[in-house]
Amino acid sequence: MITSLKHTCAGMARPMELLAPAGGMEQLECAVHFGADAVYLAGKRFGMRRRASNFDDAGITSAVKFAHEHGVKVFVTANTLMKDGDVAALPDFFAMLQDAGVDAAIVSDMGALSVCKRVAPKLELHLSTQASCMNAEAAKAYYDLGVSRVVVAREMSLSDITRMRESIPDDLEIEAFVHGAMCMAYSGRCLMSDYMVSPSRGANNGHCAQPCRWKYTVVEETRPGEPFSVIEEDGGSFIMSSTDMNMLSHVRELSEAGVDSIKIEGRAKGAYYVASAVNAYRHVLDGEPADAWQAELETTSHRPYSTGFYFGAPGQNQGVKEYARDYQMVARVVSCGKNAPSLAAGGQVDAPGCYAAGIQPWPESGIAARRQAIALDPYAEKKGCVSLSFIDELATSPAQAHRAVVMCRNRFFEGETLEVLSPGRGVFTIRPTRLVWHAADDASPDDVERRREGVLAGANPRVAGGTLCAVNVANRTMETYSFDCGEELRAGDILRVLRTDQCEGRTIE
Repeated sequence: MITSLKHTCAGMARPMELLAPAGGMEQLECAVHFGADAVYLAGKRFGMRRRASNFDDAGITSAVKFAHEHGVKVFVTANTLMKDGDVAALPDFFAMLQDAGVDAAIVSDMGALSVCKRVAPKLELHLSTQASCMNAEAAKAYYDLGVSRVVVAREMSLSDITRMRESIPDDLEIEAFVHGAMCMAYSGRCLMSDYMVSPSRGANNGHCAQPCRWKYTVVEETRPGEPFSVIEEDGGSFIMSSTDMNMLSHVRELSEAGVDSIKIEGRAKGAYYVASAVNAYRHVLDGEPADAWQAELETTSHRPYSTGFYFGAPGQNQGVKEYARDYQMVARVVSCGKNAPSLAAGGQVDAPGCYAAGIQPWPESGIAARRQAIALDPYAEKKGCVSLSFIDELATSPAQAHRAVVMCRNRFFEGETLEVLSPGRGVFTIRPTRLVWHAADDASPDDVERRREGVLAGANPRVAGGTLCAVNVANRTMETYSFDCGEELRAGDILRVLRTDQCEGRTIE
């Protein structure tokens, strides 16, 4: 069990834990890589985000092992509204969490709290924001029942938290949300999904269909079939869609108010969101100016930002933009190493799983065959085969200083400018060259040749039956590629690209 913060917080009134969401193992890995002190996740039951991947029992054990090896705590949610059938299944669940080494359970139901305290006394108890704890007397009552941390209601202002801190025991911790989606219902307790979709999609059991994000119009009683937009937007109005929270510029004030842990929302969101948000907050907690990192938070999918209820009413998203972004995650780095001096002669790259043997020098027969195929078919390039300029570059392109192995998530191109997120560093760019697809053993080299997607570069010495193929685009999701680059990358780094035509979600303009 981890007993202290992984990081310190430069210049803060009190050190604050950076707590990140982990909807699945990849999100957890990103949270750890980019500097979270703790993560929160859910099992397959009792979590408020059933749409996330979440973790089975064995997955929780693996997640705890991985996080603890990196000095990161793990908290597991059991914060849905509990019925008797749910409570009956809790003893085994909490006992499993304790055996797995989980650091704390996040609960909201009094029955769940009682069961956890009885069957898993080694687990710390954190009170979920679903309990709507908004005053010191309530916080102290929960403290007397064994709660060591209160996740305060999102409706509290900064001055409310300051007053609470002054009136509760010093060892009762305060956790507060600082970033991510806000709910229009009080502390997230909403019945709209039950009513408008079905009881099986109940928000309080983790199945919210987010009807508050839908577009609505008004119909006057005597004019059925004549809908009116609430505001003058052709697409309708998101009249219940709240703004997203962003407190990056106010973490110092949260520290001064007595907050012990700042929490990023988003267990239903992907790895790129977790990496970007954690990275930005880590840099600011470590003493960098918030203004330098606000732009980073614009690169993830989000609604318009506000500061929530901390400084007054948060306001509503009036529907101008609903989850739109221009950046796209294209890959995660698996490994990277320096190119060996003997690379030009076909030497080995000094990086796990990344070989240049058989790649350089480029096979002249393959280059000649591709050049001839294009020359014979004037429409070949339009059919998707590699261009003549790429073929020529294969024979002449010099090696860059480093070679990286990556897992592809979205397409990127040979020579395209990619941005890199790497912990402890500012955002920087690379231009991948000598791009190679590490074809799996079930990929047919004959298909590659017939479709003229690239130039066969020999067998992959790391994969039995695998093939290395020089290509000018990485476009196979969750498959391995390698390339040369001018900067050293680290395993776990995120590669992204700015593409204004890749807007995600719906936009009303």
